[in-house]
Order: sequence, then C-alpha cells, then structure tokens
Amino acid sequence: MALHILSGPDALRTSVANKPSWDETARRALPINQSLRRTSPPGLPSSREMRSPSPYAARSALCNSAAALVARFLLLHRPSMSVPKNGSPSVPMAPTGPFPKLPSEIVIQIFEATACTSREGAHTISLVCSWARKIALPHLFATIVHRTQHSFSATLSSGENNHPQRRRPSVPLRWGHLVRNLWTENMGFSVPSAEEDLFGTCPNVENLALMSSSLRAVSQAIQTRSMRAVCLKDAAREPFLHRLWSLTLITHTFRYDWHFLVGTQLHDGSQLLHNITHLRILDMKISSFCPHNLLPNLTHLALPYLDLGNDLKLSDTLRLPSGVLEHKSLQMVVLTVAEDKWLTNPWYQIARYPGKNTASPRETFRALALWARQRDERLHVVLSPRRGVEPCSEWADAARGGQSLWELAAEARSKDSYACGLPEVFPKTAAR
Repeated sequence: MALHILSGPDALRTSVANKPSWDETARRALPINQSLRRTSPPGLPSSREMRSPSPYAARSALCNSAAALVARFLLLHRPSMSVPKNGSPSVPMAPTGPFPKLPSEIVIQIFEATACTSREGAHTISLVCSWARKIALPHLFATIVHRTQHSFSATLSSGENNHPQRRRPSVPLRWGHLVRNLWTENMGFSVPSAEEDLFGTCPNVENLALMSSSLRAVSQAIQTRSMRAVCLKDAAREPFLHRLWSLTLITHTFRYDWHFLVGTQLHDGSQLLHNITHLRILDMKISSFCPHNLLPNLTHLALPYLDLGNDLKLSDTLRLPSGVLEHKSLQMVVLTVAEDKWLTNPWYQIARYPGKNTASPRETFRALALWARQRDERLHVVLSPRRGVEPCSEWADAARGGQSLWELAAEARSKDSYACGLPEVFPKTAAR
C-alpha cells in the first residue's frame, strides 16, 4: 500500500498508548466513503465513478469501498480483542454486542484482505488493536512515497515536526524494514546525510525510484553498513539491498553519477548493479546517457521516446542510446510517450509513419507503435504517463498491485490496444 509521508496519518505513530476507542476508530473511517453511501448500495462505487475514463479513479473507488465496508463491520459488531503477551496476532475474544460467531481465522483473513486492498483499509485496521496493527503494518508501509526536504525518519516516525530545518529523527525508525517499494524525491536542496539515512533504514527495498543525484547516497549507505558489520565483527552481515531489482530514475543521468556504484558489492558478494533487471528513465531531455552497459542482467528498459531526439520527419531513423539493441539480455524496450503532450504538443502531431493519418491521434499513435515494432520485435510504444496522472502516482499504483508498465506494453501488443483511451480527433485547444 502506498503512503505519502507528508499526510502524517495516526497509523504512523510509534506509540499506541493513546489509540482511539473501537467506536471512534470506525466512525473516523466511515467518512472515507460517504459519497458512495449516498449514491450507491453499501460498499459499491457510484455509477458516476464507474463511468470515469481513468483506471486510477476506478481502482481508487473500489479501494475506498473496501475501507468503508470494514468500517461498518467494526462499528456494528465491535468485538473485544485479546492481546497476547508474545505480541503475535491472536484470536478475538467474545463480542460485546451482536456479532456473528466467526472463527478467528476468518476475522484475520478479512483484515488481511482489507489491508491488501487499499491504504485506507490498512490504516483503518491498524487502529483497531495491537494484534490487528501487526497485520496491517506490512501493507501500510510496503510502498512509501517520500517527497520532502527534511529527514525521512522523523516524518515516518510521527508525521509531525515538519519544519524544513529538522534534519535528524527524534524517534528511531521502527518500520523501515517493511518498505518494499520506495519513491524518494528531493523537492528542494538535498542533504546527502539524510538520503543516506533513508536508504540505510530501508534494507529490504525491491523497487526503488530516485533522482540520479541520489545514487551516491545509495553507495554511501552500502559502505556504512559494511563498515558497521566489520566493526561489530558480524560474520553473517545483515542483508542490505539484496532484494533490489528495479530502478526508476526520476531525472536525467550522467555517466559520472554511476561510477560510485560500479563494483559495489553486497553482503553475499554479488554486485548491486548486476542484480538490476528493470530500469526506467523518466527524463532524458538534458542527457541521453543510459547505463545499460553497466547492467549486464538488464531485461527490461523504458525510455522517453522524444527526449531521445527522435526526428519524426525521418521515418527510417530511430534514435536510441548506443548499444541498447545489442544488449544480450535485453528482452523488452518500452518507449514512453506522455499522453498530454501527444494530444496538445504540435511536435507530437507530425505524423511521418505509414498511414500518415494526422486527423486521428488514435490511429497515428497505433501507426507509431507498429512502425517501432517493425524495426525490432522488442520495441514497444506506450502512453505513459496518462493524461492528468503524475509519474509518481502511476509508479505508486503499479507498486500497489496495479499493472506495471511492462504488463501494459505486453497487453497493448497482444490485444492491439496501443491507443486505448485516445480520442478520434485532436482536442480543439491543441495548437497545431
């Protein structure tokens, strides 16, 4: 489940001493879906939301519905919970009100399914009691979006004390080991030590999105962890970043940014860059450098199409970073095109491909996808990000279990749905 640190929900508090009552917890969660209760049957999205053309809006409506259903479940039945001394999720005790006699395993499965479905659902479950909190936390912290100038640990610990001058956490980070997907972006002046702390507290990250300037902090975090293991004479060496397989670069990158990581070894002797199989670069307008030659096991690569300097007037020319198509292990190259630019930027509307249909953005885009495939079977063209969707939101949706960019590319080819969602004609407001 994705979590924006700046929101600071109560579920992030490390202390549970002042947790709200059962009824208060349920009532707090009920407003999540008030609009749905007024316009549709309980737990179902409204007809207006179901008609929404955006798949992200539909997923959000379904997730909110699940959270609302659990809130009703909590408010109506309110069982009393036992908290074992060992702290492990145990069984609920007999209910204090009208409550169906469900086996404890079913109650736990309901909580598990709800926590998996939405961030709101995981938040609601985490406020119920201590054993339910243990169920929800792995889902609540699985995906983290960190877009702030100050210390990650301070905001993750409490969601408070957001003054930009605060650089160090006042409360130790407890939940970093639960993070599997991490998007980190410095909105202003970056602090290398804070970035190093961030990576150091999330040793089990599998899917990492970061600015290219943060690659050095990743290297420093690995070195710090190795030095600590030597000083403590830890022969086993605690695993660190051993699960990392996917990188997303938010900004353009230069060759210099990567030399910090070349040859960097992990606790098991493997090299960090050799473990990367998926790479996406979101911006290449300033630099067209791609580190594919540093990633020998790279299988999936995504690049912004027109940032590479492709000239649409030359239908026989496709510009890619040197050596990309010669990469031995590469199985898929996805060329991304921003939908908003495709519809409104006149440069995108110059069609020089077979068909040359400038009247329809849908047919023009399909012709582009087929044109790329003719040059290499591994080349895919995908609309990403979609109109009105930020790259961060698109990334987080995929991390929460939605379709990844690679799955979208494969589906578009198998179903011939390259231009799904595009209009038949360009918007009248488009400057051509």
